[in-house]
Amino acid sequence: MAEGDEMRVRILQLGRQVIEYRGHVGETVATALTAVALEVGPGVDIRVNGIAADGATTLRDGDVVTLIPRIKGG
Repeated sequence: MAEGDEMRVRILQLGRQVIEYRGHVGETVATALTAVALEVGPGVDIRVNGIAADGATTLRDGDVVTLIPRIKGG
């Protein structure tokens, strides 16, 4: 797929919901999260296909974005 083509991405918010997002190849994680009205604070780790990512990470068709809340312990 060329940049600008349609893509489908699954967004997993662990313990809460799974969202199927349709966008365009080349969009970032931040763009996708904004489009589905999810805000990610400093206490959440982002992974794309199991690899550490951030809001600037570029998405491709079939990617899985996982939002993992950091566990606090003591």
